[in-house]
Amino acid sequence: MVFGNEAAMKLIPSALARIALSLILFAGSAAKADNELIVYVFSNGAPVAGVDVTVDGDVIGSTQSDGSVTGDLSSGGHAISVESLSGETGVARFASNSGQLADVIFDLATGDTLVDVHSITESAADRRNAKPGTLAVRVVRDGMPEAGVIVNFSGEGIGTTNASGVIQKTVPRGFYTVSAEGVARVERAVAGTTRAVTLTLESQQLTMEAPTLQLEEVFVTGTFDPSGFEISERDTTGVVDTIGVELLSRYSDSDVASSVIRVPGISVQDSKYIFIRGLGGRYVAATLNNSTMPSTNPSKRTVPLDLFPSSFVNQLDIKKTFLPFMPGESTGGNLVINTKTFPDEPVRGLSFGMGFLSGITADRVATDPLSGNFDVIGWDDGARERDVGVFAISQALGLGTVSDAAGNSYEINTSIEGELRRAGAILIKDGFDIDTATAQPNTSFGLEYGDLFYIGDAELGFYAAANYSNEWSQRDNGERYSYTPTGERQDDMRYEQASNDVEISALLSVGMNIGDSTYEWNTLLSRDTSSQVERTAGQGGDEFEALYLQTIQWTERTFASTQLAGSHFLNSDGSIFGEWQVTASSAYRYAPDRRDFVMASSRDAVNATDIDAFRSSFDFGATNDDQDVELRNFFIEPGAILRRYDDLLDTNVDVSFDITVDAIDDGYHFSNFRFGASGIVRDRDSDSESYGFNINQARSELLFTENLLVSDVIYVCGEGPGTVSCDTSTDADGNTVPPDGGITNSRNTGFVFQDKTLASDSYEAELTYNSAYLMYDHAFGSDWQVVAGGRYEEYEQITDTFSLSGAQLPVQSVIKKDSFLPSLSVNWFYSDNQQLRLAASQTVARPDFKEAANATFYDNEFNFRVLGNPFLEVSTITNADIRWEWYGDNEQDNLSVALFYKDMEKPIERVVQLASGTAGNSRTFRNADSGELAGIEVEGKKEFVLDEGFSKTLFVSFNVAVIESEVALSSGRVRELQGQPEYTANLILGYDDIVSGQQLTLLLNQSGASIADVGLFGAPDIIFEPRLEANLVYKLDLTDAITVKAKVDNLLNSEVEYTQGGQPYQIYEKGTKFSVSVDWDL
Repeated sequence: MVFGNEAAMKLIPSALARIALSLILFAGSAAKADNELIVYVFSNGAPVAGVDVTVDGDVIGSTQSDGSVTGDLSSGGHAISVESLSGETGVARFASNSGQLADVIFDLATGDTLVDVHSITESAADRRNAKPGTLAVRVVRDGMPEAGVIVNFSGEGIGTTNASGVIQKTVPRGFYTVSAEGVARVERAVAGTTRAVTLTLESQQLTMEAPTLQLEEVFVTGTFDPSGFEISERDTTGVVDTIGVELLSRYSDSDVASSVIRVPGISVQDSKYIFIRGLGGRYVAATLNNSTMPSTNPSKRTVPLDLFPSSFVNQLDIKKTFLPFMPGESTGGNLVINTKTFPDEPVRGLSFGMGFLSGITADRVATDPLSGNFDVIGWDDGARERDVGVFAISQALGLGTVSDAAGNSYEINTSIEGELRRAGAILIKDGFDIDTATAQPNTSFGLEYGDLFYIGDAELGFYAAANYSNEWSQRDNGERYSYTPTGERQDDMRYEQASNDVEISALLSVGMNIGDSTYEWNTLLSRDTSSQVERTAGQGGDEFEALYLQTIQWTERTFASTQLAGSHFLNSDGSIFGEWQVTASSAYRYAPDRRDFVMASSRDAVNATDIDAFRSSFDFGATNDDQDVELRNFFIEPGAILRRYDDLLDTNVDVSFDITVDAIDDGYHFSNFRFGASGIVRDRDSDSESYGFNINQARSELLFTENLLVSDVIYVCGEGPGTVSCDTSTDADGNTVPPDGGITNSRNTGFVFQDKTLASDSYEAELTYNSAYLMYDHAFGSDWQVVAGGRYEEYEQITDTFSLSGAQLPVQSVIKKDSFLPSLSVNWFYSDNQQLRLAASQTVARPDFKEAANATFYDNEFNFRVLGNPFLEVSTITNADIRWEWYGDNEQDNLSVALFYKDMEKPIERVVQLASGTAGNSRTFRNADSGELAGIEVEGKKEFVLDEGFSKTLFVSFNVAVIESEVALSSGRVRELQGQPEYTANLILGYDDIVSGQQLTLLLNQSGASIADVGLFGAPDIIFEPRLEANLVYKLDLTDAITVKAKVDNLLNSEVEYTQGGQPYQIYEKGTKFSVSVDWDL
C-alpha cells in the first residue's frame, strides 16, 4: 500500500510504525542537493542493504547499510521501484516540482510505502502540518565524546551535549547547518526519522569542515506519527475535493473556471460562475488566500472565476461541508484558491502559445467601428468614453438653466433647448454601424521569475509571473426563439456573436521564514477585456415582422488584491499556532458605450423584406450595406437606439485571525481548540448613464433605410466632414427652409437628443460583516474524530437607489440579520482503507447588492435586462452529509460515495417576466417559500501499470453527481431550483510515459438539464439542456527545460441549447479550439 498523507498513517498497522532500531553514530559528511530524493528500504523492521533502486527507468544505486540511497530529481512525474537480492519488490509513483524534496520509505515485508514530497522552503503553517525529524549530533575530539559542547542548529536554536557527547534536536523536515566550535555540517532532517551526525573537533586549533555532496551512512529510527505527512483529501475534517498544481498542469486549463468542473458535483455557468452540488451565486463562498473577494459582475454575487489564470494557482480546494472557520454562506461549498508563493529554487520561465478557433479564425467578423491605440492590451484610451459635452447637455436640460463663463445663469427657452438637443444628438450619433476584420490566430505569452535568498537564519523569497492572451470567442450558428404562454412562437431569429478577448494578469508574492514565523505579501492583478458584437436577424415581435438587432459593447473587468499574511508558532513547543491576514481588494467593471439599436420591416408594408430569405441568407461576416439578401422598407425603432455607459467599483477590506491550541496529546486522545474572528467592509459604487434619440413618430417617413445603417437615418446636414449634403427648400415668402430628417433642433422635423438615464440605474451600497467562531476537534485513537463548533455572524447591508416609477424617490434596502451557525462532524476510520464521514450544519444565503437594488443591468447569456428587488429576505439552510471512502493498495486507486441533503427556508430565485420583440425579456429576484435539495455523488480512480518498469501507466478517473430539488412557491407551484443540474459527470482517461516524458489526457464533462430562468404568468421555464464537452491534452517533455503542450478544446463542438416548453429557445455553437504552447524553463 502506498500512502502520502497523514490519515494513511493512522490506518496502517505497519511494521514501519513499529521500527525500533539502535542508533549508531559515526563520522561522515553532509550533503544538500537541489532536487534531492532519499529512499529508505526496510524489511520486518530492519534496514536492507544492497537493494537496487530504479528511478524513471534508470538505476541510481544500491542502498547502504542504513537502507538508504540518495539522488536528484527533475520536476514532473516519477516512478521508483526497488528490488532486494531475495526478490522482494516495492513501487512508488509521485510527482514533484522543481526544487522539491522527496522522501520515500519502503517496507518490503508488508508492502507499505510512504511518500513525502515537500518544499525546501516551508512556511510556519506547512511545518505545523508536517511530521518533524530528529538530528542526533555526537561531538568527538581526539576520538573521545566531548560533553558540554554548545551545538547550534541553524534557525532552530542551540543545545548542549550530554556526558556521552550527544545532543538530539527535533526540527521541521529540511536542511540545517549544524555547527560547534567552528566545525559545521549541512544535514537534512527527514520526517519521522532520526539521523546521526558526527562533528569532530580539532584538538589544538579550530577548523571548519566544508560541507560535501554526500550523505553519511546512518541508521534510522522509524517512528511515524499520524501527523507525519502532507494533508490531502483523505485527511481533512470535512468533505473536500482538491486539485493540486500537478493536475492543473495536466488539464492545461487556462483559468480556474475551466479547472473546477473536473470535481464531482461541480458545474460552471457562462464559463465563469461555479455551481457546487446544484447551488451557485449566493450559495457559494469563494476565497483567495483565505480572504473574501468582490465581484466584477453587477448581476452576480460570486466573482467570475475566468479572471484567475490556472498558472498562478498552487491548489484549489472545494470544501463541501460547512465548518465554523468557513464563511457562513458556504451552503453549496467553499471554493478556496491558493496562489503560488515564493519558490524552492531560482525560477525563470517563458511560455508562448498560438491557436485557432473553428468558424472564426481567418474569417471576416463584425467588429467595433470605434477603436483606440491601446485596444491590443485591452485598455480603452478614451475612444469609447462618454463625451463630457453629453453629460453637460443632459445636466443643463435636467436643470432647465445654462450658465456662461462669467457664472451667469439663463433659463432655457425653446430655442436654446432645441439647439442643445441638436448638439447632444450630434455627439452621440457615430459608432453604430459595424466594421469587419479578419480574426487573427489566438496568441498567449507568459513569464515567471523567482528566487530564494538566505539572510542569516532567515529565508527570503519572491515569485513573480505575468500572462497575456489575445483570443477570439464566438456564438456561431445561433438561433433565438420566444413563445406565448400557450406555446405559440413569436421570435424566430438567427444570431451570431464575435468577441475579441484580451487578458492580462500578474502575480507577485514575497515571503520570509524567520524563526517560528512566516510572513507573506501577495499581490494579484487580473484584467479581462471583451470587445463584442452581436447581430440578430429574423422574425420577431408582436407584429411578426422582419427584425434586425445589434449590440456593440466593450467591457473591462479588473480584479486587484494585495495581502499581508503571517503564521506563527506562539510558544516554544509549538502547541499554540496563529495565522492572520489583512487584504485589500477591488473589483472594477468599466463598460463604456454599449450601443444597441433595432430595425424592423413591417410585414404589412408594400414591398416588405422577405422574412424567410432575410433570416436564412443574412451574412454575419459582411457589413450591413454589403448584404446579398435584398433589404426593403427597414425603419429604425427610435425608442430602441441607445448608448449606455456603466461604471462599477467594489472595494473590499478583509481582516482575520485564527488561533489553534493543542489541548490533549496522550498517545490515544488528541484534541485542539480553534477559534478566530474576521471583519469585512465592502463598498460598491455603481453608476450608469443612458442616452438616445427622440423623434415624432408621426414622421415615420424619416425612419427608413435600405441598408440597415443608422447613419442613413441619423445624420447631420451640411457640407463639411461628418455631414451629409441635403436639399433645402423655400417657403411662400422665399425663405430657405432647412430639410427635414437627420438630426435637427426639433423632434417634429428629425432626431433630437434624449437623456434616458433613470435615477434607479445607479446605486450605492455598503456592507459590514463581522464574525467569530469556535471549534473543537477531538480524535479518539486512530478510529474516531469528532469536530463541533459554531460561527456567529453580524451582517448589515445597506443599498441606496431610487424607485422605478413616479417621482423616482429614494429607496433604501436594509438587510440586517445576525446568525448563529452550528456545525457537527464525525469521522470514523473503521478499517485500514475505509472511512465514513457524517456532518450536519446550518448556513445562510443573503441577497447581494445588485439583487437588492432597483438598478438595471444586462445579462450576457440572453442579452436581457436584470432588475433587483429591495424587499428580498435572508434564506436559512440546514445541511446534512454522509460520505464513505475507500482507498486501494496504492495512492492512486480510490472510491467514494456521498449523500447530501439541504432544507431551505425562503430561497432566493431569479425569475423571468414576459415580454417579446424589442422590449426583450427582463429578470428580477424573489423569495420562494421553501426548498429542498438532495443528491448522491460517486467518484473513483483506477490506475493500470503497463510495463515492468512501472513507468507507463493508464488511469481512469470518474465522478458522477445526481441531484434533485424542489422549491415551493407562494402560488402553490412546485419546481426545481434554478441553476441546479439533474446530474454532473466527468470521465478522465490519462496515459503517462515517465521515461519518454509524455502525457495524454482525455477529459469528458457533461451536466444534466437545469432551469436557466424561471417563467412567470404561466410561461414555461427556460431549460439549459445537457451538453457533452470533450477536451484532449497532449504534453511532451522535449528536454528537462522545454515542454510542449497541444490541446483541443470542445472537440465535439456540441450545441449549447436552451429550451422553453420543450421547444428551442436559444441555440449556438462555440467552435473547436486548437492550441499549441511551449514552456521553457530558463
